[in-house]
Amino acid sequence: MKNTARAPKKSSTNQDGNNAATPTRLERLSFSERWERERYNKAQKKYNRALKTAYESMKQNVFDLVTRDEVGRLARKHKFTLCKEESKIPPFEFVLCCALSAVAEQSRGFASVWRILAAACGIKVARSAPIQRFGRASAELMQAIFERAVSRLPLPVQEEVTNKLSMFEQVLADDGSVLKLSPLLEKLFPATRTNTMKAAAKLHARADLVNRRIVRVEITGERESELEVARRDPLQPGTLYMSDLAFTAYGYFADITEGGADLLFRLKSSANPTVEWVRHGVYAPRRSEGKKLSEMEFCRTYDTFDLDASFPYEEADGTKRSVLLRVVGVFNHETEVYHCYVTTLSAEQFSPEEIANLYCLRWVIELLFKLLKSSCHLDHLNTSNPHAIRTFIYASLLMSTILSAMAITAARHAGISPNDISVLMLGIAAPLMAIPLMLLWQDRELTREEMAAMLMDIILNCCRQQNHKRARKKWGDVL
Repeated sequence: MKNTARAPKKSSTNQDGNNAATPTRLERLSFSERWERERYNKAQKKYNRALKTAYESMKQNVFDLVTRDEVGRLARKHKFTLCKEESKIPPFEFVLCCALSAVAEQSRGFASVWRILAAACGIKVARSAPIQRFGRASAELMQAIFERAVSRLPLPVQEEVTNKLSMFEQVLADDGSVLKLSPLLEKLFPATRTNTMKAAAKLHARADLVNRRIVRVEITGERESELEVARRDPLQPGTLYMSDLAFTAYGYFADITEGGADLLFRLKSSANPTVEWVRHGVYAPRRSEGKKLSEMEFCRTYDTFDLDASFPYEEADGTKRSVLLRVVGVFNHETEVYHCYVTTLSAEQFSPEEIANLYCLRWVIELLFKLLKSSCHLDHLNTSNPHAIRTFIYASLLMSTILSAMAITAARHAGISPNDISVLMLGIAAPLMAIPLMLLWQDRELTREEMAAMLMDIILNCCRQQNHKRARKKWGDVL
């Protein structure tokens, strides 16, 4: 039997003849070199933990907004998978490409979706293939995915806002925006300003101002009143409604108060309610009761005034009624006029200055519409297909939700306030992030060779000359 016993390791001896272990590579380093290496290792571990945390945060708060399994189930529910191009363009890739094309290209059309498909997904399909995917099913699918993504949007932590508004269930604002459409859609979406455009739609949106997200969307013709659309939506008790001058209707004010909700609206300069009670800011307050607001003489020693006034309105059956509301004004020294607000908020809890500052929160919905139009190109709809228009609109809304989720996630990761990150600036940088977002969403890891091949595919599939005859006529044999 072969002896398999290992020979003992040779040990080095020092000058005294005693055995001494051979020093390791680390022991041969000086103290400063060992300290520098340990510091580098700690920094590398910290960096790796930060990378892992960043990816996990993005996956939980952004990538889980839209998952492949859920898109597949919704596609089958809305019969989106019955298209003959199903095997070439899967629903998940179609949804992501529609959303990312909103920020990748200014012109919203089938070609933009086709280019994103070819560039990021590696799906080689004919230029006309995406057109076959746009229909009623695609519009319903994008709407369902947008509504699901909004319900999962991470909520920003804003203590300076939430502490003051904790008494309300929600703080909502309504607004609308006109979208120019193809003249071929004149009968479906007649425009109001026919001298400038033949067809136009109006996007009505309701936003949660505290959590900075759109919670309801309705698409109508341009001639549909924003106030009528807002009044069709059921009122939610315990909610604070904030809207601009376009929603001024005394009957609507009465509906909000009778529905157990609160309101804060800008008051039109032409409004002239009857003053019932004066708190401060008016000369001869007791003698001013019973007079019109336009007859008030305000004290210049105050920068604000605060009073209660009755607003008359007429019900549908012709009955005349009135609603008692609080009216406050804050003097603007630049324009030398009062900015007036009508509200149900009590004077004990909110001063006139706080009312004016609180109304500034309504600017959130203006920024959301700015994001939709400037960064998500909501107003660049180059198609006469009404179902495609709805698909593109909900794709833009989905992309704005994704950008909001990215801003909130980045703020949490850095430990800063969400207000320190500009969603508009994020929208400007979004085209640079379209392809990386798609790759991360698909969980694809590309080598250098694969990235080079992807660039070649983008050039060969998306940058081909479409009209050789016109190019030769214009440039001759140069091209």
